[in-house]
Amino acid sequence: MVEYVSGVTTGLIRAVAAVVASSVAIVALAGAASARTVRHTAWKYVNPLREVANLQPSRIDMGVDYSGSGPILAIGRAKVVLATDKLAGPESCWGKTCVPPPGDMIVYRLLDGPFAGKYVYVVEHITIGVKAGETVSAGQRIATLHEGSPNLEMGWASGHGAQTLAVARGHQGRGGDPGGWSSIEGRNFDSLLVWLGAPSGYVTMIPANQRMPSGWPVLPARRTRA
Repeated sequence: MVEYVSGVTTGLIRAVAAVVASSVAIVALAGAASARTVRHTAWKYVNPLREVANLQPSRIDMGVDYSGSGPILAIGRAKVVLATDKLAGPESCWGKTCVPPPGDMIVYRLLDGPFAGKYVYVVEHITIGVKAGETVSAGQRIATLHEGSPNLEMGWASGHGAQTLAVARGHQGRGGDPGGWSSIEGRNFDSLLVWLGAPSGYVTMIPANQRMPSGWPVLPARRTRA
């Protein structure tokens, strides 16, 4: 083999060297282009109820209900799109354009992670600690929960005012109470909370033929440590 290589013509050696040099240059250029476009995104989600004292889960409805007292945290980095204490209204508009008295509600849009772009609502018996337009970080206090009725409710929002995702998709409970059954949206949000370490709410009744929107994100196999 050594003798064979040593017998290769000078021209062939130069040609091979030129090809190799060109290949190296192309790879270098490709690497430079990749370096300009590659993005590394770090994200984390936290249990939004981890600091609540005497936390007790209640029913799953359009979201998930809890009682207790203490800080409510942002699940992830998010932009607050609604933060008001003036949305109290009758049961007929709950989850549509109003919420139960005293009327406090926060809606935020997640900016990172598998659920980036999805909206979360926090409502009922809270004192709001953020303003619309504010960007919050994962684990930042956004509200304070108080003991008493009505219980806290958290779930997926549609991104249109006080409207829940369940209402937007026609999945609210039938009859007088829009939370009278465990909607698919409420059960899906419950799965996220459990994945983050919160206790599960309890299912009341599972309505037939409800599915999450096509392409809805699934939970990663491994839970974030936060």
